[in-house]
Amino acid sequence: MTDDRRTISIVIPAYRAQGTIGACLDALRGQTAPDDEVIVVADDESRETVRALGEPRGARVLTPNRGAAAARNLGAADARGEIVLFLDADCVPERNWVRAMLAPFADPEIVGACGMKQTKQRGIIPRFIQIEFDYRYDNERALPHIDFIDSGTAGYRRAIFLEQGGFDSRLSDAEDTDLSYRLAERGYKMAFASDAIVYHHHPEALIEYLRRKFTYAFWRADVYARHPRKLASDSRTPQTQKIQGVLVGSLVGSLVISLAWRDALWLAALIVIAFALTTLPFITRYFQRDPVVVLLSPWLIALSALAGSFGLGLGFVRAKLKRET
Repeated sequence: MTDDRRTISIVIPAYRAQGTIGACLDALRGQTAPDDEVIVVADDESRETVRALGEPRGARVLTPNRGAAAARNLGAADARGEIVLFLDADCVPERNWVRAMLAPFADPEIVGACGMKQTKQRGIIPRFIQIEFDYRYDNERALPHIDFIDSGTAGYRRAIFLEQGGFDSRLSDAEDTDLSYRLAERGYKMAFASDAIVYHHHPEALIEYLRRKFTYAFWRADVYARHPRKLASDSRTPQTQKIQGVLVGSLVGSLVISLAWRDALWLAALIVIAFALTTLPFITRYFQRDPVVVLLSPWLIALSALAGSFGLGLGFVRAKLKRET
C-alpha cells in the first residue's frame, strides 16, 4: 500500500457466519494499513463466536444487526474511513482486493465501485451461476461507468453514502440495486473494479438457486416501482434476460390457453423457438469454457426466468397494493 492511500473502513455484516468469517478476516490481514479498520456487525446466536473469531484478527464487532442493509448502515455510520468497503462474511477476498477496490477512487468523480465474485466450487449449479455472473461482468467491463454495485464486494465514498441515506433497510433484498439506481439518477458516477475479486460460495442445489432468483426478483419489483426507467435497461442486466422472462411468462400463458384452445400450442412452439434463440449468445460465448454446463444452460435459464418472472409478478402486485393502502 502507498503511504498516501486514503484511510478505509471495511464493514462486514455477519449472520450465522461462524463457519466463514474466520477465512474472510484472515484474507484481509496484510491488505489493510495501520489506520484502517475492519468492522463486523452481528447479533444473531453466533454473535459470541463471531466476536471470538473477529477481535483477535483485528476486527471490531458491533451489534445489533437487524438485517444486512441495517448492518451495513450501522457499520458505515460508526466507521471513520473516507472510503467504506463492504464485504459479505461468506466471501474470501484475493490478496489485492483492497487495493483493487480503491483504484477507481483515484478519479474524484467516482463515488462507488463494484468488484467481482468468483467461486472455486465444481458443482454444476455453482459453475452455471458463475458463468451467469461473468456474462454480466463482461458487459460492465466495457462501460466507463455503471449503475449497479453488488453489496457483497462494494466500495463508496463514506460521506456520499451517508448523505444519500445508505441502504434502504425496509428492503429485505435488492437494497444494493436501489442504492445504485438512486445514485445514478442523481448524477453520481460509479465504476467497475474488474481486478477486485472475492471468492463466494454459490448455491449448490437447484432449488436454492431458484429460491434465490425468486426472492431477488420479488424485492427488485419494489425497486423498479421506485425507478421505472430502469425496467428498460441498466448496466448489469443483459437485455436477453428480460426478453427471456417475458417469453417464459408468455409460454405459461399459452399453455394454459391451450387447455381450452388447442391451436395455442402452435404459439407455445414459436415461443420455445424464440426462447432458444435468446440463449445462443450465452452458449456461443461460453461453450469452450464449460461445454457441459453450457449445454444444460437453456434448461437452467428457462427455470431461472420462470422463478424470476413469478417473483417479479408477485412483487409488482405487492408494490401496487402497498401504494393503494
